[in-house]
Amino acid sequence: MAKGFNIVQIGLGPMGKLITSLLISRENINLLGVVDIDPQLEGQLLSDVLENSSAPQIKIQKSFKPILASTQVDVVIVATTSSLISAASTIKEIVLEGINVISICEELSYPYINHPELSQELDKLAKEKGCTIIGTGINPGYLMDLLPIVLTAPCQEVEKISITRMMNSSKRREPFQRKIGTGLSPSEFQDKIKKKEITGHVGLKESIQMIIGALGLSYGRIVESLPEPILATQDFMTSYGKLIQKGDVCGLKSNATQINLDKGEIFISMDFIAFAGDHEEYDSVNIQGTPNINQKIIGGVHGDLGTAAMVVNLIPQACNSSEGLYTMKDIPVPRNTSNVWKG
Repeated sequence: MAKGFNIVQIGLGPMGKLITSLLISRENINLLGVVDIDPQLEGQLLSDVLENSSAPQIKIQKSFKPILASTQVDVVIVATTSSLISAASTIKEIVLEGINVISICEELSYPYINHPELSQELDKLAKEKGCTIIGTGINPGYLMDLLPIVLTAPCQEVEKISITRMMNSSKRREPFQRKIGTGLSPSEFQDKIKKKEITGHVGLKESIQMIIGALGLSYGRIVESLPEPILATQDFMTSYGKLIQKGDVCGLKSNATQINLDKGEIFISMDFIAFAGDHEEYDSVNIQGTPNINQKIIGGVHGDLGTAAMVVNLIPQACNSSEGLYTMKDIPVPRNTSNVWKG
């Protein structure tokens, strides 16, 4: 008899809310608990926080441990931070209970190069406890790494890969708009970037590393430039009610490249461009090789909706994969799994 997957969600920020909303809409998902450390959320009903009267009458808790101790959980979704070091303790505690983890932590998408010792520790622990750890999202996790990897399959030779993500940031959640510096003056932007008070996009290096790892090549030299501000050409109001004046920052451009040390040439080039305005949106992958492949998703993929879908659609794979720490290149082909049931 088909059964639903038992899920616990950790993190109820804007992205966490989108994931939770998708979880409760799926008939093959049983949401058993929701956790957030915000004291203002503790004890509140999920239906009130989501402003959805049809949501389960689940009380938000500040700790996941009582939930894991009292019921059988298949997967815990961790939607809390971009930093693997910050997320690691939570992931370890979950894995110690023998429960699978899916996380949107960008640094978990391909952690082996930047966090080798922690990666080994997580992989060993997951194998000992018989569970799976996977980092995913729309980017990193799909658009700028997994999709280009798959597109190389019909190529006899691959000489160069160029990837661009161009988006209208005004359609994204407020924390994302603030993360890319929206509303700052150019000098404030530069100062906050230097102090790492804003990060821009996190994950370009991980995406490059995933592609290189999948193609079996040398990592060579990866260079990520500091984000460059994009300035508003006219006054406008953000979706969260902040006036942006002409000349203020309305977004940014980030670039990362991988240089083939044997030839001294760029093999992978990535451009991440996000700013508010009425401009073309797209996701493109251009492969120079035999044959050439030029792919363009007109209108682009909505990052927030796409990330929620990547996480929820990955639940069956997380339950059925071999134990250990995995990346998106290591698991069966991702797909929509709204009609995939447990057992």
